[in-house]
Amino acid sequence: MLIKILPRIFLILLVLLLAVPALAQERTVGVLVHTEAAYDGYALFPIPFDKNMYLMDNDGRIIHTWTIEETAGVLDVHLLENGNVIVIAGPRDEIDASLMLASTGSPNTGGIREYTWDNELVWEVQFIGAKTHQHHVIDIMPNGNVLAIVWDYHSLDDALAMGLDPALVDIEFKDHPYLIPDIIIEIDRSTGDWVWQWDPWDHLVQDRYPDLPNYGAVAEHPRRIDINYHYWFSRDGIPLASAKGGGDWMHTNSVHYHPVLDQVVLSVRQFDEFWIIDHSASTEETAGPAGDLLYRWGNPLAYQQGDPTADRQLFNQHDAQWIEAGLPGEGNILLFNNRHNQGTDDEYSSIIELKLPLRSDGSYDWEREAEIVWSYIADGFYSRWGSGVQRLPNGNTLITETAAGRLLEVTPDGETAWEFVNPISRDGLIRQGDPPNPEGAGFAGQNPLFRVRKYPVDYPAFAGRDMRPGDRLVD
Repeated sequence: MLIKILPRIFLILLVLLLAVPALAQERTVGVLVHTEAAYDGYALFPIPFDKNMYLMDNDGRIIHTWTIEETAGVLDVHLLENGNVIVIAGPRDEIDASLMLASTGSPNTGGIREYTWDNELVWEVQFIGAKTHQHHVIDIMPNGNVLAIVWDYHSLDDALAMGLDPALVDIEFKDHPYLIPDIIIEIDRSTGDWVWQWDPWDHLVQDRYPDLPNYGAVAEHPRRIDINYHYWFSRDGIPLASAKGGGDWMHTNSVHYHPVLDQVVLSVRQFDEFWIIDHSASTEETAGPAGDLLYRWGNPLAYQQGDPTADRQLFNQHDAQWIEAGLPGEGNILLFNNRHNQGTDDEYSSIIELKLPLRSDGSYDWEREAEIVWSYIADGFYSRWGSGVQRLPNGNTLITETAAGRLLEVTPDGETAWEFVNPISRDGLIRQGDPPNPEGAGFAGQNPLFRVRKYPVDYPAFAGRDMRPGDRLVD
């Protein structure tokens, strides 16, 4: 009997031995963690250098794919309740580079488009030119209108006439002889018209030239914007280290609307702050004092208050937003604090949830401190650029770690409930076991994800759709 079963035992042992390498292979891409604490939803992620957008379940299986043929990549996407998607994408037609703002010509910005569930284009508007260029992200308002960030060209002569210190020009603007602050516009999707606008150029202050109408002590006007503030410059304009930004003076990277307060929060990267502005004022009114900042937080140096080291809280942050009504922490500000320019060797990122000193009338008490009510920090958690954050209905927080191409869902206690690493790199699909970002990949990473959102499984867009899961991008 033993002789008869020996061949079978040998075959089983051989199969097990051959399986050991596969079983022991480390998973480096796809779903790495999936616990019972994960929120049951679908992640919608665009890829900045790819034509595809994927809707994926928690097991990494693809539910639906949109393929936008006429673009070099998609930077931002919003799924509407009717199943359409509104995306930020590059121009459908080739644009003469000489007609574009220098240094702003990204292949995946400048166009806002709406597609059906089945990839049919139903609406678009384009902002690419020598004077304006839409960039980064949008927000969809309850009335269906779109809030967008648009670079707005000003010559150096224009800036000097508004009090820009000539001492800054040769250092900060030698390669980009212009300023392009960010205007915020509201677009009516039914007509394509701009129906509201906020322009920071109307709210400048400077302390160099008393004969100009915007002259004043910067520290006494925190609701206005110092045209001579440029990161790494001391208060007297003497450079402390290399400047950043050039003409891209603000580099606003997110915009988010609060429907009850009728206010807008902006993440202004070059100032290391978020700003809150009033949307209830008309375009004409916003050009006056009604358009001054309602609130700002993150870097008192930007308005010459506080200690520039001890009081600075934000470092090139992204995705500042109000937590939506009905979610844990509703009304608080949530953001991704990149921290890449803090000037130390222990650079790390963090997530911050902030309770603002909001009064009952919608104004802010500048005398009271905002309170950090929750934060997330972990070993190895760091993205120098991009990134995003979202509060989920179960209290978890979804984090997009852009440079690592990683999605991380963490519980309120900071435990990882779900983790996914994008297997699509600039060079093709990453094989399981290979490092997603090998040495030499650079700060941008090989497989970046800019900003991802999760939608509940009962979201209206999915009603009546074929939601059967397909294959994974990688097994």
